[in-house]
Amino acid sequence: ELVDKYYPIEVNNQLTEEQKWPYMIEWWTQAHQLLIDQKINKDDVAAMVAETPVDIREGLRELIETCNEKKIPFLVFSAGVKNVIEEILIAEKLYHSNMHVVSNKMIFNPETGICDEFAEPLIHIFNKSEVAIKESYYHKTIEDRKNVILLGDSIGDLKMSSGVKHDVCLNIGFLNYDNDEVLKIYLEKFDIVVTGDGPMEVANMILRAINH
Repeated sequence: ELVDKYYPIEVNNQLTEEQKWPYMIEWWTQAHQLLIDQKINKDDVAAMVAETPVDIREGLRELIETCNEKKIPFLVFSAGVKNVIEEILIAEKLYHSNMHVVSNKMIFNPETGICDEFAEPLIHIFNKSEVAIKESYYHKTIEDRKNVILLGDSIGDLKMSSGVKHDVCLNIGFLNYDNDEVLKIYLEKFDIVVTGDGPMEVANMILRAINH
């Protein structure tokens, strides 16, 4: 019901991003409350990940392993749930020391072991930005990095590199569905657009060329 109500607002090209913000906050707040209402504990998260098949985008494993091998910082930004993302990466043996996940973190009550709140700030589709890591240890690993490859599947993802000064930011957009109107917008906003829910091959080709 929340998706039916709020997703059309997220993709409405007639609304500005500022106009969409209050609705996105409403959406995520209600979604988080639904999760809290389920009385989830840490073991539940691990069990859900173990029981749920996850499709890893083609080429992602190579991208992550190359970055780990070359000690390239790998930042995962998501409006999803940090605990779930980290559990998936661990299960897929893709969680490495060069990685940092910025997402909505479930807080588990120390007495009951049940999730009863989410950490602030709330991260939704339009406020993912490196500003969110200013106070983290990870910031030190990227503050002198001059070049960034940004990978995103929504226009809001273009903000992910803001907050830290970079000389070059190559923006690669993934358009996961056929829509000529949206494709036109993606082509205007992103440097490269991968259509058809495509693979990570563009990013991998770039890293191969650099490391050659």
